[in-house]
Amino acid sequence: MHRDKSFYIIQNVDFALRILFLVEKEPKSLDDLQRETGLKPERIERILETFVDREWLSYHEESGKYMLGVKCFELGRAYFQHLDVRDLAKPILKEVVERTKENAYLTTRIAYEVLYIEKHEVEREVGILSRFGRVLPMYASASGKIYLAYFDEREVEDYFKKVKWIKFTERTRKPEDIKRELDLIRERGYSVNMGEYEEDVVSIAAPVFDYAGKVSYTVSVVAPAYRVPEDLLVGKFKDITVEAAQELSKRLGRLQSQ
Repeated sequence: MHRDKSFYIIQNVDFALRILFLVEKEPKSLDDLQRETGLKPERIERILETFVDREWLSYHEESGKYMLGVKCFELGRAYFQHLDVRDLAKPILKEVVERTKENAYLTTRIAYEVLYIEKHEVEREVGILSRFGRVLPMYASASGKIYLAYFDEREVEDYFKKVKWIKFTERTRKPEDIKRELDLIRERGYSVNMGEYEEDVVSIAAPVFDYAGKVSYTVSVVAPAYRVPEDLLVGKFKDITVEAAQELSKRLGRLQSQ
């Protein structure tokens, strides 16, 4: 049976990418690659020589293994430079809203405040005030407490020294109470706000990690307290919010091992 020349070209590209992704997981020797791909050594060597020549892989003579080259780093850097986290977040927030029927937001931190930079909101005749574009204090928001949980001890102390504490509602937590909660927030991977900024509004947030493992964003769901009791917030809503934050982290390059 005659096959078009393009078939062999595409097949070779496929083999080359398989080798590249195997090396991406951990450095590999020629024997490792032969065993894991089942390809003939001569074919693998030709692919490896091309990758090394083009700086997609490098060869470590002492260990006899191949590892990722500088071109992979440059490609990754270019990818992150072209990312718009808001565009990545839009379909994720949309799915959160479809599953919770409540407003979902992407936040980031600006100095000591939380900024809501992307949204997907439910259209209702009577709803809560949108948080899109708003700035909230970190100590009185679910997202803000996520950022605080990933501060080191000195940063937490500096924060509470510099920021004026305001009792927005009867539920606004005091600094000493928040400090005691931060380890638990980091351990469980989410934070809740039970009317601590607005009396009748509850929210939940989960951290979004970038490729370097830094918490640069959060995914948050905000709802009226009468419609979302605490057991629903820390049950179904927690699972959906954490899952969404993990998916966005993955799209931003966070590795599963981090």
